[in-house]
Amino acid sequence: MPIVNVYIDGFNLYHAIVAKGDPTLKWINFRLLGKSFLKPNETLNNVIFFTAILTWEQAKQQRHKNYIRAQRACGVEVIESNFRKISRHCRIMDRNCSRHEEKQTDVAFAIRIFQDAMADSFDRAVLVTADSDQVPLVRALKTTFPEKRVTLAAPPDRGGEARELGAVVHDRTPIDVGRLRGCKLPRDVRDESGKTVATMPALYGGSVFPAK
Repeated sequence: MPIVNVYIDGFNLYHAIVAKGDPTLKWINFRLLGKSFLKPNETLNNVIFFTAILTWEQAKQQRHKNYIRAQRACGVEVIESNFRKISRHCRIMDRNCSRHEEKQTDVAFAIRIFQDAMADSFDRAVLVTADSDQVPLVRALKTTFPEKRVTLAAPPDRGGEARELGAVVHDRTPIDVGRLRGCKLPRDVRDESGKTVATMPALYGGSVFPAK
């Protein structure tokens, strides 16, 4: 029975969701999303969520940590990177401006997938991203592990950005709003002991959520 691992580029998916203008889509169960990619007779092994926690906005940081707790309670593995403050020239302001930039996530994403392929922990890898930086990874996987397959699941409306990556994978499956709505977390997420470990932020709105 073929085994599937799902690898989620957190911010790539998050920004695509924000662009849809529906905050309820931010409260997604990545384990359920992973299951939605399965073909007949396939088994879901791991779902790995790559992200980085903001350190300069406390409210967003707390919501992010809350979301990470929810994912872990659902059996999702979370790999955290970090943000670094950098200075770059701003053409609009005509001066150097400080900004925060996510670091290490792309590399962590690629290394983990290649390591999992070496460990033979999947037969098919589903990549939830539109990042063309992962093209070398896919080419290396196809050369080194020709028996393994790679599926691209580009975030909503990111098909154009994912064109280069989509040209090197074995197949593609879309992530649309309907798929996301079918994978929502319950309002209150509980761990195995029944303890509530995360609650949907009020500002996400919405009123209909599935039971755990």
